[in-house]
Amino acid sequence: MEFLKTAVVDITTLVSCCHAMRSRPADSELPGQQKLRKRLRHELKCGTLAYIDVLARTRRSGFDAALLVACRLAAERRMPGAIRYQPVLARTLAEEAGSLDMLAPARQDLWRLAHMAVYLRIGVGMLRESADPSNAQCAHALAGSLRRRLRKALSAYARAALRTKASKTRLIAKAREAALSEIGTGGAAGAERLADMELSSDAKLKFLRQGVAKPLHDLALDWRRGESQH
Repeated sequence: MEFLKTAVVDITTLVSCCHAMRSRPADSELPGQQKLRKRLRHELKCGTLAYIDVLARTRRSGFDAALLVACRLAAERRMPGAIRYQPVLARTLAEEAGSLDMLAPARQDLWRLAHMAVYLRIGVGMLRESADPSNAQCAHALAGSLRRRLRKALSAYARAALRTKASKTRLIAKAREAALSEIGTGGAAGAERLADMELSSDAKLKFLRQGVAKPLHDLALDWRRGESQH
């Protein structure tokens, strides 16, 4: 999972850079600053979403070095200006007050969503090998639906987190709300059905229960509890 951790760091760094570009600096490192900063923000948003799209749509069973490279290349193609001004962006991110405030919670949230997507692919592959043909076909359909929900949840979380007109705390709450909306009650129900199918197919298999169904249940509880506290 080391490559997945790196990917989550990449995504949250891009989001934080986008927020840092909203400020009005006193220096003159960026020519035509406000216009250029607006363009760089747009590029960073497009790059972040391109990165997540490759991550969420992959058909690989796990997250490896090749997939990490593919995610980064997809993002880089959408933000040539940001690549050009990368040293300036790094300094701005380090110096801009509050630009790193949302890194830790966003990183943890994205990790949890991406982690479930990876475990879903691995678990369903194991289930297909042990289940009878009719159950395997049903599992394939359920997994496909849940995979799409998780992909949309990742994208919705990123889109909400990229908005720059709200407080950092409220942005996290909105991002979580957007992700949960995409998962919906159907996502949780699908995860439970897959876990039950796994158990009925092989009592020793608990991959989908421990890696998808339970984490999804815990995530919904945690995020809704956090929302009620704000």
